[in-house]
Amino acid sequence: MNEKIISIEQAIEMRNEYHTHVKTSIENARGNGYQATDFAWIDLKTLKDYVALLEEINKSNSETISGVRIYFSAYPDASTFACDRTASVDLPARETLFIAPTVKVASSSLSSNYENLEHLPFCINPTDSNEPYKGDFVIINDLLCSNDNNSGSVARGSDYENMTSLIMNRATITPPPY
Repeated sequence: MNEKIISIEQAIEMRNEYHTHVKTSIENARGNGYQATDFAWIDLKTLKDYVALLEEINKSNSETISGVRIYFSAYPDASTFACDRTASVDLPARETLFIAPTVKVASSSLSSNYENLEHLPFCINPTDSNEPYKGDFVIINDLLCSNDNNSGSVARGSDYENMTSLIMNRATITPPPY
């Protein structure tokens, strides 16, 4: 694990790079004194509970969760989500992130150089309606990037109505809306 830890100075340099190039671009594009999201916070208990859920899913299924992707995203600039008018948008137009578990797929010529392209986000197609976390892993095609390895034996999906989502959001983001 220690090889994944970066120095304090590296973290400061990386944050400064974000502030100089990305955050200012967002703020300039939005205008009107908009303050771009600086960070998201997830309490340790929630994070541990999420990891415990993923570990339980690994025990219950023949396929194995290989890791997670952390996606940069934004809430819609609306009071509700277009896909579900009953789900309110608490922070319209704010940047956020969500975490999606991944399953490993076969290597391709590009992914052999970039291992992360072999780990794709998935949902579960339950084999029993009483066990929503047990079933077939289905790649969420709509979350794939253009360079992802979109080949292999794992099922691909585009209709997610009866699928079980394992995507975590609802992180506390800062700065809050003004």
